[in-house]
Amino acid sequence: MVTAKQGADDSILPPDVYKAKRDWQSPAAAAAYRQSRQPTKFKRYDLEDAIVSKWLDKLPAGGLVVDIPCGTGRLLPTITRCGLRYLGADVSQAMIGEARHEVNGSGVFGFVNADAEHIPLADNSVDCVIIWRLLHHIREPRVRQAMLREAARVSRQEVIVSFHHPLSFTSIRKACQRRLTGKNQGTGAITHWRLQREAQACGLRLIETRSFKKYVSINWFACLVKIPAA
Repeated sequence: MVTAKQGADDSILPPDVYKAKRDWQSPAAAAAYRQSRQPTKFKRYDLEDAIVSKWLDKLPAGGLVVDIPCGTGRLLPTITRCGLRYLGADVSQAMIGEARHEVNGSGVFGFVNADAEHIPLADNSVDCVIIWRLLHHIREPRVRQAMLREAARVSRQEVIVSFHHPLSFTSIRKACQRRLTGKNQGTGAITHWRLQREAQACGLRLIETRSFKKYVSINWFACLVKIPAA
């Protein structure tokens, strides 16, 4: 059974949240984000779609997929084209408002204002959870694992994530740029080996990783499956 709670824009945001959680709360910021991420501006969209679609094809027809954070609905067309139902969730009501513009036809179950650390759904209530373009913002392993643990709890089958890999040409170049500009703050980049260990501790098994070009591109993707309870 899928159950969800609705909330106001800032009602689920404590004062000490990480920066990425607050950046897209206003309607103006969400609209600007949507315009800056139009598929026509990024060739990688087609590559991402191919990667995600391959993993989604393993799900049963009509299965329910939770996209959290859904942002402005970037993955909505990908998921519904695979014959699956879409449930978008985001900590920002403004981002959800922009994501609704992507709704075109059937297959959309709905949207819910939710935090990836506390997904307001019942155990084993969906077929897949997708955590896209979020983990690289998370510097604290505790927070990252809270998200993976919640995803494992509500999913019956798969968890799909994207992450930034530090052992890549792009990551090293960005680190050099930060050092030269004096902005040498840490990032949430993690290796696939670390992701595998953290996922295992949260009840998930890593079965495959993909990238645009491994060890060159910073963008990596992983498919995890739920470990059956003993």
